[in-house]
Amino acid sequence: MALVLAAAAARGQTPPSSPPPSAADASIHAYGDQDKTCTAWTDQCRACARGANDEISCSNIGIACQPAAITCTARQPEPAKAAK
Repeated sequence: MALVLAAAAARGQTPPSSPPPSAADASIHAYGDQDKTCTAWTDQCRACARGANDEISCSNIGIACQPAAITCTARQPEPAKAAK
């Protein structure tokens, strides 16, 4: 990559940029923002989880995996109701 950047700079061109994330990538990473009660979710290729301070981390996708619909696999426990 360094050679590509150096060659582009030498020719006065802007270096190539990385492609924008696909719609599937954006949706699996944003799923946690859409459903705040979900603490873990998957598209059958990647698994994401909400950690401390609401930080979201996701695994990498497998080489030949075809993502499915995103589903929540774990939710926050509901607060206990006070006894009357």
